[in-house]
Amino acid sequence: MDWLELKPSEIIAICAVIVSVISLVVANKTLKAQRTHNKLSLRPIVHISKGDYEDKIFVKVKNYGLGPLIIKSCEINKFGQQYDTLVESLGDKASEIVWDTFAANIDGRVLAPQNEFILIEVTFEDGFDDRIKKEIRRSLASTTITVQYTCVYGETYPEERERLSWFSRH
Repeated sequence: MDWLELKPSEIIAICAVIVSVISLVVANKTLKAQRTHNKLSLRPIVHISKGDYEDKIFVKVKNYGLGPLIIKSCEINKFGQQYDTLVESLGDKASEIVWDTFAANIDGRVLAPQNEFILIEVTFEDGFDDRIKKEIRRSLASTTITVQYTCVYGETYPEERERLSWFSRH
């Protein structure tokens, strides 16, 4: 086929096919870039927050990301022993306190972006027994929380591990 003998309509048709193929390649690359962007945009960011004040103690799991945090497991470990909940790890001391709130096992639960699960929270009234406060802080100080999680795309992220040694500073 001699290129010089092609009619203008044939040249336009060939150019249209070439432009269409290029458009498909660009669309495919754009789709891949958009998928990558979506995965990064919807990434959960887990944080284990601790609060230790004179009148309040709390431990929370927070999601600072923009995507849902799917908790595969939340392990509470103290001296090598596993517990289902943080309040359970406190043993008999937990029954001596009226808790503001505490969480049951959060394995398998989904945490929306910018929200939190409160593992334990207690507010102490004036005159509350300081001995019990110290025992709770001492017990929490020897506890480690490990959260394994995924995102909505099923990607597994490095586990978040937090030693609650912060409570031992008193």
